[in-house]
Amino acid sequence: MTHPLSRRAWLGTGLAAGLGAWGLPTLGRVRERIQFGVVPYLPARRLVALYSPVLPTLESALGQPVEIVSAPSYGAHLQRLRAGDYDVVADSLFLSRIAQRDLSHVPVVRTKAQLEPVLVVPAQGGVTKLSELSGRAVCVTDRLAALSVIGLRYLRDQGLVPGQEFKLVVSGSHANSLNRMLAGEAAAAIVSRTTLKQVAPEMAQRVHVLLTFPPALSAVVYHVAPTLTAKAPALAQALLNFANKTPAGHAFIEALGHEGLVPATAAELSSLDPVVAEFYSQLSVAE
Repeated sequence: MTHPLSRRAWLGTGLAAGLGAWGLPTLGRVRERIQFGVVPYLPARRLVALYSPVLPTLESALGQPVEIVSAPSYGAHLQRLRAGDYDVVADSLFLSRIAQRDLSHVPVVRTKAQLEPVLVVPAQGGVTKLSELSGRAVCVTDRLAALSVIGLRYLRDQGLVPGQEFKLVVSGSHANSLNRMLAGEAAAAIVSRTTLKQVAPEMAQRVHVLLTFPPALSAVVYHVAPTLTAKAPALAQALLNFANKTPAGHAFIEALGHEGLVPATAAELSSLDPVVAEFYSQLSVAE
């Protein structure tokens, strides 16, 4: 098995992720390689850098080489899930539930860190209260991102209806949302608290958290396609051991701000169905 942290392997994996992110054919993309899909909440190269450390664990548990792939948007990510393009997925909360419920995917582990959507504004000269967003613009990564669904639902409940009281700007990634906000294209952005640990420190220092939205179960859920159901228990244990008991795993978790991994259960994900309805509402707008 190729160790992904070597320069040659990292570049190969990065190329696979980068090409996959734009829907182009990836080098060596054949089914003898496990496809590890990562929900596209950051640019492809950044996702590769953050998630490459877990590849040896996946390869050891599954007995096959693994490559990271991604998609250009959450909608495209959902399409690839439905098409069976991914074998293992590090996924958004609500997409994980859809994959489990509709596609028979098996949840294996989730982050100990909750999903904490936050509304951020520029640290210098930003708005100071929600009412000041009226007539302005708010950046989101994607309408279908879990944190967007939660944040937009909250703002609507406060009387700020997307598309009416404020303009919604879809940026494509959390980093893009922050960049566009700081460039003056929006008054605020909805991102996750862990994102502020994953972007460049100089960017994080330029923003201020104006509001923390209600948290959700988990920042990321790992799940597997039905073809890997028999290997799901061993994979879950391998991921738990790596993340919680090894120095490399601790560094991986720290870089992501995920606090650790814990087992993911079907019952936990089924409790998300009321908010999945809001997800489908946003999907109808996105389409």
